[in-house]
Amino acid sequence: MTSTTPSTVDVILDEHALLALGAGNILVSRILHQSAATDAWRVHVALGALADADRSRVGVAGHVAMLDQIVFHPLDLAAVLDASGQPRSLGWSHTRHVAQPGPERPEGARVVTTAPKEWDGAGVRILDVSP
Repeated sequence: MTSTTPSTVDVILDEHALLALGAGNILVSRILHQSAATDAWRVHVALGALADADRSRVGVAGHVAMLDQIVFHPLDLAAVLDASGQPRSLGWSHTRHVAQPGPERPEGARVVTTAPKEWDGAGVRILDVSP
């Protein structure tokens, strides 16, 4: 009998998931717990989305910043250029940019959200954590 190692699941929390975490959403909390307890989940946050969430609810950024299992992605030139001309917020664009496949995440990352309709047509995979 052979043992298979589960592959790592990369997820990125959008502005809505960050706000849901601050409001006690159990599904987002479980994802963070799994990422802290195992290597099976890797949680990412685009700093543009974190800034948007903190504008909606002051204090979210400070709370999330204390979670050491999160990989934070700074807003770099490539992300800004990707957001250029987008009708969506910078946080949405930055989240989409980080979710795209790349050298570090060949399959990309699933966007964790409580507002899946906002991601229609964005070309990213979604993990709906709506209550």
